[in-house]
Amino acid sequence: MRQMVQIFPAKLRKLWNNLELRILVLLSLFLQIVLIATGNRRKYTRNRGVAIICWLSYLSADAIATLALGVLSQSQGDEESLLDPRYTIMAFWAPFLLMHLGGPDTITAYSLADNELWSRHLLGLIGQVGVAVYVFLRSWISTPINYLSIAIFVAGLVKYGERSYALYLASRDQFRNSMVSVPDPGPNYAKFMDELVSKENEGYKVDVGKAVESDSLTIAHNPPLLDDAHTGRVTQDAVILQEAYQFFGTFKKLFADLILSFQDKENSLSVFSGLSWNKAFEIIEVELGLVYDLFYTKALVLYSPLGGFFRILSCSTTIAAIVAFMIIDKDASWKTEVIITYFLLVGAIFLEIYAIMILLSSDMVMIWLSKDTTSPGLRKLKDSIFTCIRKIVALLRYLHIVPAKMRWSNAMGQDNLLKSCVESKPTCTKVYFYLEKYLFWNSVSIPDGLKALIFDELKVRASSDDKGHGSYRGDKILLKEMKCFDKSDDIEFDQSVLLWHIATDICYHAESCLEDELTFKREMSRYLSNYMIYLLIMSPFMLPSGIGQIRFQDTCAEAREVFEGRKFSDRDACEMLSKVDTRIPPSTLKGDRSKSLLFDACRLVQSLKSLEDRKWEKITQVWLDLLTFAAAQCRWNDHAEKLSQGGELLTHVWLLMAHFGMTDDFQISQGYMRAKLVAV
Repeated sequence: MRQMVQIFPAKLRKLWNNLELRILVLLSLFLQIVLIATGNRRKYTRNRGVAIICWLSYLSADAIATLALGVLSQSQGDEESLLDPRYTIMAFWAPFLLMHLGGPDTITAYSLADNELWSRHLLGLIGQVGVAVYVFLRSWISTPINYLSIAIFVAGLVKYGERSYALYLASRDQFRNSMVSVPDPGPNYAKFMDELVSKENEGYKVDVGKAVESDSLTIAHNPPLLDDAHTGRVTQDAVILQEAYQFFGTFKKLFADLILSFQDKENSLSVFSGLSWNKAFEIIEVELGLVYDLFYTKALVLYSPLGGFFRILSCSTTIAAIVAFMIIDKDASWKTEVIITYFLLVGAIFLEIYAIMILLSSDMVMIWLSKDTTSPGLRKLKDSIFTCIRKIVALLRYLHIVPAKMRWSNAMGQDNLLKSCVESKPTCTKVYFYLEKYLFWNSVSIPDGLKALIFDELKVRASSDDKGHGSYRGDKILLKEMKCFDKSDDIEFDQSVLLWHIATDICYHAESCLEDELTFKREMSRYLSNYMIYLLIMSPFMLPSGIGQIRFQDTCAEAREVFEGRKFSDRDACEMLSKVDTRIPPSTLKGDRSKSLLFDACRLVQSLKSLEDRKWEKITQVWLDLLTFAAAQCRWNDHAEKLSQGGELLTHVWLLMAHFGMTDDFQISQGYMRAKLVAV
């Protein structure tokens, strides 16, 4: 290491030794500003640039702050340096580094896996606090700056402790334990049997009958709030927030891998059956936004009386520190150190104020303010505060000081196999193939018509006798009826997605002049087709297990081979494929070695032509079946992981299905079967 350092000239080494700590401290502050700005934005943006910046800042922030603390502890040197007033003011930076290690309120975990490392973070808290205390005690010479350090040290300890505690509360085991209800032994069987034997001994002929008992598990809904919306006392936003919060208390159990009761299902179904599609999706948005806050921010700590106290304490001590620092005497030779200290103080106050602005604009604060109360005076006060804060937040959003009113990206990925094969060149390099999947997908806003279509489909299924529970796949039945695939009963999910994706694309380009209703279903089918193939390539873990990526590669390879040497658009490619003679099944020639489905899809297209006007209705229904099947089969942690990447339509469909009772998470069909003794 010594030999490596000697490579640099002595002057450069001396300059770096003088600037190292200053650069690290300012860099740590800069990373905190980047984190608080980007941490919350990843909730509602799919921008890859924002994600990369946030990821780099998250990984670097702790390392830089820890390194700065280490350099600070080593910079003491001998006894002479301890008496240097500059070291005293530099030691004042240690508590600020603790605050930086605590991180902003908008991001505690970058992914769910970070929550599971809470114990490591707690150990880091103990170690870094120990280093800060060591620096603080070694620099103590009873100056005003030393006393200011105590105030900032308290604020830093609070923020660091908040982060560790938030990670602990959001960890899988602790979150699940917090959802588990109080142990329920059920009716006293031994006492019941004693009474039965006692009655028989008294000479009674005893029979056991059923006792009617009102169900205590039913969730009390709040219809007065809905009525208030028409009187103007609360806004429609407040109604949506309250509705979502009530359901959030129940359906967050799904993210702890717990089951819901039959009463939860009936209560949710009764409400969602009477909602419009836009209100239903808005409630889902709020619920998932609250789930995001639980797993990725300090919400579990902040939205509590203790959290409010800590926020006031942290903010007040920081403000007091900068005021005190402005009035104490400072040596003129400390100019650089004083400027950096002002940067740290102003930066700390900026972070606190910005965090408060984000807090005031959060759904949780609005939920608390819009909550109905029995006291008329308190109700009037809360309504006034609610209206005032909404206006302030609206102004801050207009000035782009706080993020826009968005709970998720409201976007869906789009990819297209044939288009990528036409536009890309054949290559055998693995690096190119790895990067290729990132080159051809794009993101589009989810059409309102698609949301309405999904909602109406789920509503119809919920009212039918067989709700499917997300296990119905009409594509297999349709393929079997058409006899266009040899083993339709054994078709895997990814196989079906690829078949129908290519067939949908060919049919889409083959027709243009259709009736309005058919045009609508044609467009929605293509949106869903491109979305499902996007999931298959970019997020295969969200879909049922299979060899989808292998099938995709083989199909692309065959398509490129067919298109090789020809320059045409994806429309021309679809026209060409639609004219291929497919009387002989492709498997007769290829066997099972190649997993390509290109010409199997062409056979499907020929079979679809027989449906005529019903073709797009069938195709749309198939894609809805595939979408709901995938949503139901995806694990809760994969859904939760996507919340930090702008959200996923599949996750919203999954939670909407749960509200309609269309998942396997409702397993408690009834409460106690109460019995009573009847003397006859």
